[in-house]
Amino acid sequence: MIDLKGCLDGNNTNIFERPVNADEFVIWSICTNLGADPRRNAWSGIHTRLSAEMISRKQRVDGLIVWDMMCGTIGRPCPKLANMDGPLLTEIGPFRVPPACIYLFPNATPSDATPIVSAQPIEKVELLLAFHRCFKGRDAELNHVDFELKQSGSDLLRRTVIRRAGTVQKISDMTAIRRV
Repeated sequence: MIDLKGCLDGNNTNIFERPVNADEFVIWSICTNLGADPRRNAWSGIHTRLSAEMISRKQRVDGLIVWDMMCGTIGRPCPKLANMDGPLLTEIGPFRVPPACIYLFPNATPSDATPIVSAQPIEKVELLLAFHRCFKGRDAELNHVDFELKQSGSDLLRRTVIRRAGTVQKISDMTAIRRV
């Protein structure tokens, strides 16, 4: 199942419900605001909003696609295209589209019993694997998201880590989950 969202730094990111019968649950962010920075919005959405909701509500999300009609245009150059060899654009009718930005999440939410959970491999999320292969994605550009959970007094804290090509790209401090 796919849940379509706008920019990930908005409140719409907090509103989701994984259907009980879903084999896979993926969020797709379409943010056509030219002033938006997709990687910064993805970090904000994943750490500030998605991780807190996933953990506090025990709602598993298998992955995230950040990809819209602005990606790879003059208004929003794709960093993947600048660093790649060979033709990575896929032609669809009159359009030429870059590979989707894919973020893989763990196959379980962190808990007291399992406080550290790591991203699942692309082969475990068939929908994301199809997007990755069909649109010429490179494995080195896949984003792997890990979560760590810790109780500190009355606060439940979480850490978010995003890895790409085996290298940590972004890591948060242990941050309290605040829900009203």
